[in-house]
Amino acid sequence: MALEQVAIVIVVAATLALILARPRGISEAWVAAGGAAAMLLVSPLTLGDVPDVLRETGDVLLFLTGMMVLTVLVEQAGVFDHLAEWCARLARGNGVLLFCNVFLLGAVVTALLSLDVTVIMLTPIVYMVAVRRRLDPLPFMFACTFVANTASLVLPISNLTNLLVYHELGISFADYTATMWWPNLAAAVVNLLIFLLLFRQRLPRRFHLVSDDPLPPVTWWLWIAAIVLAGSLAALLGLGLAERPLAPGALGGAAVLLTIGLVSGRVRTPGLIHGVSWPVLLFVVGMFLVVRGVEIGLLNRWDLAVPTDPDRALLVGVGAAAIGSNLVNNVPMTLLMMSFFPDATGPARDALAYGTLIGANIGPTLTTYGSLATMLWLTVVRRRGLDITTRDYLAISVLTMPPVLIAATAALWLAL
Repeated sequence: MALEQVAIVIVVAATLALILARPRGISEAWVAAGGAAAMLLVSPLTLGDVPDVLRETGDVLLFLTGMMVLTVLVEQAGVFDHLAEWCARLARGNGVLLFCNVFLLGAVVTALLSLDVTVIMLTPIVYMVAVRRRLDPLPFMFACTFVANTASLVLPISNLTNLLVYHELGISFADYTATMWWPNLAAAVVNLLIFLLLFRQRLPRRFHLVSDDPLPPVTWWLWIAAIVLAGSLAALLGLGLAERPLAPGALGGAAVLLTIGLVSGRVRTPGLIHGVSWPVLLFVVGMFLVVRGVEIGLLNRWDLAVPTDPDRALLVGVGAAAIGSNLVNNVPMTLLMMSFFPDATGPARDALAYGTLIGANIGPTLTTYGSLATMLWLTVVRRRGLDITTRDYLAISVLTMPPVLIAATAALWLAL
C-alpha cells in the first residue's frame, strides 16, 4: 500500500476514534471538520472538491436547518407540552402501553415524514411525557432514535438513503414499497420486542395519568405555532410523495413562524440561535469530505468485483453498507455503494441495492455517529440535560442492532 493510502487510512481511523472517545467533550462536528482538513492534506482531495460536496449536501443541510429552527420555535410556544399530555393520556396510565405507543407513533411518523422529522419532533414530545410524570426518560429516548432508523425502510420518502437508491433503481413507488414493507415490519417488531426485554425493569407498570406540573397556557401564539407545524408536516409529506426536495417545506414553515414571532415580539434572536444545533451541519459536510477523500484516494484505485449471484449480492450490500455506515456515516456510505450498482445486473443489482438500504438504515444504529438521525437525537437529548455517553449507547446498541439487522435481511431475502 502506498504512503498516501496509509495516510488516508490513518486519518479515517483517527477521526472515528476521536468521535467515539469525545476527549474533553469535544463535539463530533469539530472532529469531523478536523478529519476533513487532514484529508485535504494527505489525499488527492482538493479545495476544488468542496463546492461539489456542498452541492450534494445542500438539500440535506437546508432541510435540517429549517427543521431545527421550526422545532425550537414550536417547543418555545408550548406545543410539545400539550402534545405530550395528549400522548400520555392515550396510554391510560400503563407504562408498557405508553412505550409501545411511542414506538408505534415513531414508526408512523418515520414512514410518512422521514426519520429526521421523527427525531427532531418526537424526541422533545416524548421527553416531556416522561419528565412531567417523573418517569425514567432513558427507555423512551432510545425508542425515539432506534425506531427512526429501523422503521425507515418502508417508503422512499422515509429516509434520504431510500430516496438516493430509489432514484438510482428507477422503479415505481408501489414496487419499492411492496418490496420493503416486510423488512421494515420485521425490523420494527424485533426492535420493539428487544427493547421491552432490555428495559423491562425501567418501564413502570403504572404511572400517574395527571401530571402535577401545570401546562403552558393556550395562547394565540401556541395555536399559530401548531397550525404552522401541521402545515409544514403536510408540505413535507406532499413533497416526498411528489419526489421533490424536502428543504422548501421545512424552510418555508420555519420562515413563516419566525417572521410572525419576531414581528409580535414572541421570539428573541439570541434564544433562537442558541437553541439550534448548528454543529450538526458542520458534521455532515466534514464527514462527506472525509468519505470523498477515501473514494478518490483508495476505492478508485482498487478493482472491486460485484457479485453476480443475488444471494451473495444481498449479503455484500447489507454487510458492506452496515460496516461502512459505522465508519463514515450512512448517507455518504450509501452514495459510495451506489457507485457499484452499474456493475451489477438483473436480480443481483436489485439485491445489492435493497441490501444496501438494510445495511445503511439499520446497521448505523450500532454507533452514535453512524446515522445523521442519531447525531440529531444526541443533540436533542443533551440539550435537555440527559447526557448519554458512548458507553451507555453501545450497551444497548450491541444487543439490538445485530438481531434487527438479521431479521430485516431475512425478510428481504424472502421478499426478493
